[in-house]
Amino acid sequence: MEEYEHSFKVKFIEPFIKFCKENNFKQISVASQNRKVYESIYNSHLISRLTVEKDENGRKTYFDFKFAGVEIDGKKSSKESEVLVVTDELMPFVLSLLDVLNFKLVADNFRTRYVFIKDDIIFEIDDYTSPEMKVVAVEGERNKVENLCNNELKAIIDEFKINSI
Repeated sequence: MEEYEHSFKVKFIEPFIKFCKENNFKQISVASQNRKVYESIYNSHLISRLTVEKDENGRKTYFDFKFAGVEIDGKKSSKESEVLVVTDELMPFVLSLLDVLNFKLVADNFRTRYVFIKDDIIFEIDDYTSPEMKVVAVEGERNKVENLCNNELKAIIDEFKINSI
């Protein structure tokens, strides 16, 4: 599945959460996550992610792969695999698969993720505690994302953006 995303580091996440609420985006989740990122030793654009998520419904572990595409001015077009929910029984298999495929651990991040959705546009607003940073990602169909970021969100982005990532 192709993903089009515009993401950027920000000084504060509150203006973006406020924007979502005031513009009738539906909040679909707030979760604490520990995401471990593994990178192929053969191609740094090919990564795998093992994400442990805790929310009001309990704890789940997700496993997926991503081929990070070309980035131009903070906008990325990437390919992502489907997500596998990993049980405790499957975890040894997942870790051995990463080992056999020569993926190495490159990041061990902790964050709170806020997810909002409206009209096929997804906001992922991340408040990282390790490493300490704040990131906003807007993803969906290319024209809708561009229109939202270049028009409706432009003033907020210009005021609170640190840089594109």
